[in-house]
Amino acid sequence: MYDCPDHLSGQVKLQAEARPIELSTSTVRENSIPTTGALGRRLLVSVTPAGLRSEDRIVWSSLTIASYGGTFLGWDKLQTDSGVMEPWSDSKQPAPTQKKRDEIVTVALSPGQVKINRAVRGKRDLSGMQSIDLILTPGGTPVDDMMVRIPKLWRDDGTPLPGDAVGPQLVPVRHPPGLDVVEATLQFDFVIRVGRAGDEWSCSAETRVTLVDQDFLRQPFWDLGLASFNSSRHEWLALSDPALGAVRLVFDSPASANALANWIRTTRSMRLGPYALGVFRQPTRRAGRPFGPIDETMLQTLRPLTIDDLGAIAVGAVGEP
Repeated sequence: MYDCPDHLSGQVKLQAEARPIELSTSTVRENSIPTTGALGRRLLVSVTPAGLRSEDRIVWSSLTIASYGGTFLGWDKLQTDSGVMEPWSDSKQPAPTQKKRDEIVTVALSPGQVKINRAVRGKRDLSGMQSIDLILTPGGTPVDDMMVRIPKLWRDDGTPLPGDAVGPQLVPVRHPPGLDVVEATLQFDFVIRVGRAGDEWSCSAETRVTLVDQDFLRQPFWDLGLASFNSSRHEWLALSDPALGAVRLVFDSPASANALANWIRTTRSMRLGPYALGVFRQPTRRAGRPFGPIDETMLQTLRPLTIDDLGAIAVGAVGEP
């Protein structure tokens, strides 16, 4: 409940900006399955006392960062004019708290929200700049999928291995379920102590910021599809097996995807080790939507790869025609 009087309402301006940062290995939670899609963002927050008098001070604040389209995995560093605060490595500890002379800071994190509480003593003022490094992933619960690795396709003399001698490996990989832009709303609740009278009033300010824009959303995966000359891919290649059904041919580099495409065109093989090569269609989906395992709807479109398809094999980014 706010009791902000008219002469203080709107006198504190809140602005925010998100910048990409590199994630260090120590900031990403270790997992038995490699996780792609985690992004680092430094959120810069500016609190400007545009309409306050020089003797008025912000003595308490609570900044709530709520995510829309993404999930917070953790935070790495909080920078205020009091110094740098980092999370404890022991997850059993309570919420991190910093006591440095005349300021107390706490940080609480959940998958959809980060809350930073600050309180000062003496003559300190909480206006100015603060920043926090966030680790997030677009979408909600990650999707478990398969990526293909092929240790060797060619002999030392440059001739291709036969299909039954190739040993493709299916590697589990975890990726975001969706590729939507990630927005965040920032709500800044604060207490102003009026300099002359010493009265304290609770006020609030809000703003919105884009944490992850479209340029950062494409996942680092490539796959094989079929496309006629100067057209988009309309079918995709898969490994087919009676026990597995079908697994999309997804690679972690365009070089690996092109290597297999060249091998298939050279050998004209319809098998890759113990798997048959198949082709499937997927439902029309808008750009940026998730890719994922081949479901029962796509399995209904699965057919064997044929000699006539070889000239149409094209490499492209997963999730794109």
